[in-house]
Amino acid sequence: MTPPSLTPQEKDYLFDLQGYRIIPDALTPLQLKQINDWVDAQPTVPTGTWLGDVEVHSYQGHDGVNYQNIIEGGSVFEELIDNPAWISEVRRYIENSSQGLSLNEAFLNVRGQGGFIGIHAGGHMATFVQSFRHVTGQWMVGQINILMALNDIGPGDGATVVIPGSHKSHEIHPVLAGGKHIGYRDEIPASEAMGAIEVHLKAGQAIMFTDALTHGSCPRINPGNRHIMVYRYSPSQMSTRFNYIPSDELLARLTPVRRKIIQSVAPRMNPKRILSMVKA
Repeated sequence: MTPPSLTPQEKDYLFDLQGYRIIPDALTPLQLKQINDWVDAQPTVPTGTWLGDVEVHSYQGHDGVNYQNIIEGGSVFEELIDNPAWISEVRRYIENSSQGLSLNEAFLNVRGQGGFIGIHAGGHMATFVQSFRHVTGQWMVGQINILMALNDIGPGDGATVVIPGSHKSHEIHPVLAGGKHIGYRDEIPASEAMGAIEVHLKAGQAIMFTDALTHGSCPRINPGNRHIMVYRYSPSQMSTRFNYIPSDELLARLTPVRRKIIQSVAPRMNPKRILSMVKA
C-alpha cells in the first residue's frame, strides 16, 4: 500500500520504480454510494445492449460485464473525469509541451465467481500505450489507468494483480512467451504468472498504474460480485478505444475542462454534412 503521508518526490519515485501507486481516498463516501446505487438499478441485459448512451459489453465473457462509456451514466461519473484525487498527477505524467490529455476509455465492471482477467502488457511491447519514459525530469507515459474499488477487494475477491517493475522490462514475461500473443494471454488468470502480487483495496480506494505494467486479475472465488471502475487517460493525439461519440446532452453539461478531456480534438467538418455510421 502507498502511505498517504508520502512526499511528492517519494510518490514519483514509487511510480517510476513500481509502475503503480495506491490512491487512498480516490472516491468520497457520497460518490461511492451514488455509483453503487446506479449499478444496483441496472437491469440484467445481454452484451451489446445500450442503456441510454452506456453500452453493455464484455471482452472475453469471463471478465464480467462492462458498462462502457460510463461517463454518460450521470453526474457522478462526469465529475470523476477531472477528479482532484488524481488528475494533476495524471496530467504531469502524461502531458508535455506538445500534448494535452484525453480520456481513452471509461467503464464500470461487475464480475462474479470464476471471473478473471488474463495476464497482459509489459515493457517488452512496442506500442504507444505501453510507452514509459522519464527523461531529463520530464515524464512521457503513454497511458495511465485509474482502477477504483467500488466494494472491498481482498483475498478471494478477484483482486487486480500487478508485476512491479515490469513496465521497464525488455524481456517478455515467460507466461506470455508461451501463449499465442506477446501482449495477452486470456485463458489463465494473471495471478498464475511469476512475480504477480495481489492489490487489495478498500471501497473508495484506487490503484493508479501505467498500462505498460504487466497486469490482470485473480479469479473471484468468494460469493457475490466485484465492482470496479476504470478511467484510462492518454495523450490527446491518441484516439479513444471504442470511439464513443459524446451525446449533445453530455457535452452541454460538461465544464470546459472536462469537455476538453473527453473531446480533446474537436471534430471538424462541413456543417452541411451528415455523420454516417459504418459498422466494422
